[in-house]
Amino acid sequence: MVLKLSTTVQYLFIGAIGYILAGAPLSRSLFGPSKQNPPEEISSEKSASLVIPEDNLTCPYHAYNIHIFSRDPLIIYIQSFLSNEEAEHIVSMSEDKFKPSTVWTEGTERLDATIRKSEKALLDRDDIVKCIEHRARVFQGWRPDVFIEKLWSQRYTQNGHYRHHYDWSSASSRSGRISSFMVYLEANCTGGGTNFPRLEVPQGGNWCEFMECDGKNSQEGVTFKPLKGNAIFWENFRADGTGYKECWHAGLPVLSGTKIGLNIWSWYQKGYRPDTAM
Repeated sequence: MVLKLSTTVQYLFIGAIGYILAGAPLSRSLFGPSKQNPPEEISSEKSASLVIPEDNLTCPYHAYNIHIFSRDPLIIYIQSFLSNEEAEHIVSMSEDKFKPSTVWTEGTERLDATIRKSEKALLDRDDIVKCIEHRARVFQGWRPDVFIEKLWSQRYTQNGHYRHHYDWSSASSRSGRISSFMVYLEANCTGGGTNFPRLEVPQGGNWCEFMECDGKNSQEGVTFKPLKGNAIFWENFRADGTGYKECWHAGLPVLSGTKIGLNIWSWYQKGYRPDTAM
């Protein structure tokens, strides 16, 4: 099913699936009643990584199309989530900031190219980046106690990859990375798809525009093609607080050329109020 979103239709759509996207399951079932227990403390490092919404931010109109891939877990494919101009702007601003990507093991950061071979860049928050952050927040229905994390771009050249992993890494009963967007900024490459080995391949050929079909997918499950400007959105947790095993995913090796992606993560912090944080 494809919906073409104008400003009004976009808001109506979000409202229609609000129970799924707007935090009702998470805020009531996953993290408990709002008046129980004091807010969980947030580290200064995590606090500094979160985007604080701006009341007076004005962003230009931007339309995109959506395709609902799955409802449980909720996975939505988004065509033209970024415009060509936005994607190229982020690639340009990242060029002199790329540094080797790291992995975390039991709280220790390290380089390990067998797990993750790429370069990452923390984006400066100019107006374009702020509006992309805002777009990601609006897409999810302004969920309470949910903050977009500051954005990172990721560059993969030949043999670049990220082995299968979950995005939630360090979740607790009252905080965690509850949703993810994988956005493609540049896809002048072969290989480099985003693989979800525990998802079932849909019947028919409707999805072949966006995923590997006809025997081209050498991996188990579903492999989404890297297509400039498009994005995959998924939720990481069930309403009962358990993580979706179906969201085990990987950035497959780039066989030739370059792939540049944009990570947009959403962090839930129950009761967190930035204006009162120390």
